[in-house]
Amino acid sequence: MEPSLPAAVEEAAAAAAGGKLYVMGGFNAAGQSLSTVYVFDGTTWSTGPRLPLAVDHPSAATLDDHVYIAGGHSNGRDTPRVFRLDGDSWTEVAPMHYARGGHALVSAVGRLYAIGGNTASGNVGPTESYNPATNGWNVLADLPSPRNHLAGFSVDDVACVAGGRSPNTTRVDCLLLVTGVWSRPISDVPSPTSGGGAVAFPNGDVIAAGGEDAGESRIIDQLVYLRGASWVSAGTMLSPRHGFQLAIFNGRAWACGGGSAAGLHPVATCTSLGDAAAS
Repeated sequence: MEPSLPAAVEEAAAAAAGGKLYVMGGFNAAGQSLSTVYVFDGTTWSTGPRLPLAVDHPSAATLDDHVYIAGGHSNGRDTPRVFRLDGDSWTEVAPMHYARGGHALVSAVGRLYAIGGNTASGNVGPTESYNPATNGWNVLADLPSPRNHLAGFSVDDVACVAGGRSPNTTRVDCLLLVTGVWSRPISDVPSPTSGGGAVAFPNGDVIAAGGEDAGESRIIDQLVYLRGASWVSAGTMLSPRHGFQLAIFNGRAWACGGGSAAGLHPVATCTSLGDAAAS
């Protein structure tokens, strides 16, 4: 267990940069989209610069030690907007070509990759990559099985997504960044889940955790790590949840906020996990 967030949030984004952990946006208990930013310095939580737009179901990633947050839904309206944290303020960068929420934003090989997600019209198929040198997004090959509420991670020059819905799936798809081709070099996760988290440690070890079932009736408490191309059980989450994003901070994978029960049940809980594969 780690120090709790200042408030309960669900479907928020998380990323770390500059020696701090950021938890951004999400839902409150009333189902309102949030513009709040909470910052953890390793000891205490504080309030950071508010997002320019209140969003739930965004996704965040760290690139060149900057936090980026992309997409989401703003009180029911889909958005393609993307922001970068520069010091104590947010800078709006080029928007994605496709609005999306419940997607994965993955940082790999000097670029960001927006994968999956949905809008009010349905799932988003095209993948996009952001180049900070040109401040532009390029549209890449479609995700082979378009879905939302998926978890993303990267290892070397491969960007992967696991799980998602609808219906819930165990599927893992990986984009080979050199060729731009999707493949399935990793086995599927053991339990079908959506709204869980996944992340790679700096040494390349990967964990996936949590989520809920397709009927939004129960929490999936699986906690698995990648051994070679297969997933191995590491037990269950200390505090099973869905609707959170895993982020590496101080060498551990942090899960802050999320829902303690299926549907809208936000919590302020924070937990962290060491590298299960290494131990």
